[in-house]
Amino acid sequence: MSLNLKMESLTVFILFGVMVVFISGVPLPSSDHEVFIIGGDVAAEGSAPYMVALVFGERVMFQLCGASLISRRLMLTAAHCLEPFITEEGGLLHTLHSRVGSNQWNSGGTMVNLKGCHLHPQWDSVNIKYDAGVLVTERPVELTDRVALISLSYDFVEGNEEAFVSGWGRTGPKVEGNVIHLQPTPDDKQVLYVDILDHDQCQEQMQVASQHNAPPIQRAVEICTFHSRGHGMCVGDSGSALVRLSTMQQIGIVSWGYMCAMGAPDVHVRILGVKDFLEFTMSLYDD
Repeated sequence: MSLNLKMESLTVFILFGVMVVFISGVPLPSSDHEVFIIGGDVAAEGSAPYMVALVFGERVMFQLCGASLISRRLMLTAAHCLEPFITEEGGLLHTLHSRVGSNQWNSGGTMVNLKGCHLHPQWDSVNIKYDAGVLVTERPVELTDRVALISLSYDFVEGNEEAFVSGWGRTGPKVEGNVIHLQPTPDDKQVLYVDILDHDQCQEQMQVASQHNAPPIQRAVEICTFHSRGHGMCVGDSGSALVRLSTMQQIGIVSWGYMCAMGAPDVHVRILGVKDFLEFTMSLYDD
């Protein structure tokens, strides 16, 4: 998952889904693990048909983020995934692309041309709040057995619930001393089942794992998940849909975390927290 934290001793930069970490006086948690998949399994062929792979480049393509198809014209993702591709005039750079209908981010399915985007008006890149954006396609996306819409849930969900995330984020860091080596982006879509935490539990776990360097989590607009150390989101998972298992509706957008699967919760934009933005944006476009 793409990370972007404002902290005194840990600085993380987001650049097209690539994370660069500079450690200054903050030791990494002790670890004896080797390279691992961050808790996920290869997703079943054709599963999560609402998932969109966001890629960038011209002759050579790179995986950027995930997104979800919420109407035939609109794709929901994280604002920080889109911000680097917005021109001074407010348009999108032609190097941003999307692929639907495939378990692979780099082949199969259909490439969908993008026309523009909307960022949440309260998007705060410093504190990573209201990290929601909507892409607009040039034409309505054709729905098939491999391409489907996902329903949004405006329920307030917290604690004692199961959820899952599908995406193409990095599959594991290898830690050598105080240096983190990210592993290659997987070709195949991965899936990870997680538990939704209550707010107090999330705050406590995050502060312990980050040594009290993580920004505060806002209950009204953010929702936390956790599986276990060695399982979680990583670079490239941002923008992917957090789906409630009991209803199969989207309740969150992967936003940020503290390192990759190092024992801290993953933080998502709460769909309920950006309801007004989503309902207004969706009202502007007919399928």
